[in-house]
Formats: sequence, structure tokens, C-alpha cells
Amino acid sequence: MGILASTYFIWTLSQNTVYNDAIREKNQLESDVLSENVQVTNTTYVVNGNDNINVSTNINNIGSLSVQFTTLWAYASNATYANYHITNLSNVNVQGGANLFLSVNVTVGGLCPGSAYSFASWLITGRGNVVPLQKATSSYTNIVMSNTTQGIGSLMMNFQNFTYYIVNGSNFLSGYPNGNSGYLVNSNGNPIAFRVIITNLDQNQRNITLTAPSVLFSIFPTTPQQVRGSYWYVVNVDKTTGKIFGTYTDVTLVYNTATELYFASAQPGTFYSAATCFTGTAPVNLALIGQIGDAPFGQNIPFVATKIIS
Repeated sequence: MGILASTYFIWTLSQNTVYNDAIREKNQLESDVLSENVQVTNTTYVVNGNDNINVSTNINNIGSLSVQFTTLWAYASNATYANYHITNLSNVNVQGGANLFLSVNVTVGGLCPGSAYSFASWLITGRGNVVPLQKATSSYTNIVMSNTTQGIGSLMMNFQNFTYYIVNGSNFLSGYPNGNSGYLVNSNGNPIAFRVIITNLDQNQRNITLTAPSVLFSIFPTTPQQVRGSYWYVVNVDKTTGKIFGTYTDVTLVYNTATELYFASAQPGTFYSAATCFTGTAPVNLALIGQIGDAPFGQNIPFVATKIIS
């Protein structure tokens, strides 16, 4: 009887431990679910062709936990039509405090280009939270036009992802691809390069090609009577290694696709040397030159200010 009682007592303790562990795991999961804190802005819906819609949005994870998005629901409707589709997402993760531009093509049967629809969509996280994206009721043309006002023209910049790099002696971008925030630059006397993310939202859905004179420039007030300018011409970068190529090849901005642009050169079309710069607080501008379809194109984006420390 004593052995039986002891065995039962030990079994009870083990079951109680299992139960307590399960409760702790459940409480931790509930805490993590409640701790997910994501803001979604600037959502666009573009009908690319029959049965196809592109959903793009900016995701800002303002919480401390990494968030994984596993599913996107997209719904479209008008007076005579309604349909939806569920798309599984792969490797869509946003670290705590980080931002992500998400662009997903979704198949929704019955969509036709040029027609007006009401759109809604939702992101589902790996912990089960539902994040609603902005609703929109319009034709694709009006949606595009409303978003280009962020950049005043056909090109829209992602203001949250303005990045700088130190250019080392072998013409590599140190810290590539992540880099550092371009709003405060600590150059330590080294040449620097900038990265911006641009999306082509031309209302006629034309591709835009950027040529060598495209430049990022700034003006530094050195004395009350004198200002000095610094400039960085557009370059091509090896997307695997972060090495700046010695010559520039025109970059094509495909309609409704976010594209990374790099600015580093002291002169257009070549990269014999990295641009040098002054220090202090300065406004920064993008002067983008090229072709839109078969026509000449030019757009200036007055977008950010930066402080450069030597």
C-alpha cells in the first residue's frame, strides 16, 4: 500500500508539473499575441490584368517582438461582382521596430482592368492576429493618383527607409544591405553613399528609365553669407556583394514595383571616386532624369533632411 501510494503521489506531482508548464506556455502565447503591434499604411490596390490584383502596403512593426505574416486575404466587389482569394506568404517577417514594404500579386477570379471595385484585405500573423489593410473604393487609376501625392509626381518614395553606407577602399558598401538611417550620418571622414526606395506609380502604367545625370544633392550652410553643395550621382550596385560598379547602366523602374536606388559617385556615368561631402544639417533632394515610356522625364523629390557628422 505504501509503494502504491508513493507511486500515485509521484505521478500526481508529474501531472501537476505538466499542467503548470502548459499553463505557462499558454499564458506566454497569449502575452505574445497581445504584444504584437503593427501599423499598416499607404495600401494600394491595382488591377494588373484579368483575374489579377497587386496589393502593396508599408508595414511598421512598432512593437518589440518579431512578427511573421503567413496569409493575405484580398476581397474585391462592385454592384454586380464579389470575390476573394487567400494567398499564403513565405518569409514575410518584420523585426521589432523595423519597416517592410510588401507587394503581393493575388489571383482574384473575375477582375477586369479599368473597372471600379471596392477592395479590402487582411494580413494574418503566425500568432493568429488579424491586421486589416486600408479599404479602398475606386478604379485603379484613382488609387494610383492619390498615392503619387507623397512624392508630387509619378514617383513615390518610401520615406521610412532612407539609408546610408560607408564606402570602403574597395568600393564596397560597408554594412550592406542593411546600412544605417540616413537621417543621421556618422561618416568619420569616409566617403558615403545613400539608398532610397522608389515606386513608379505612373497613372498610365508606363515604365520609367533613369539615366546617369540622376543625382541626390544637398546644400550645407557653412556661414551666413555662403552655402556649399554636395552631390551623389546614381550608381549600380551588385545586389549580392554590395560592390559599386565602375560604370552606370540605366535603371528601369517597373510600374508599381518598389526599386532600390543607390547614389555614391562624384560624377555621372562612372565611379572613379566616391562623392565627398560637407558636414552639418542640410536638406536633401532627388533630381531624377530619364525617360517615361518614349517621352523625356524629370522629377524632383524634396523629401528629407539629414545631419552629417565628420
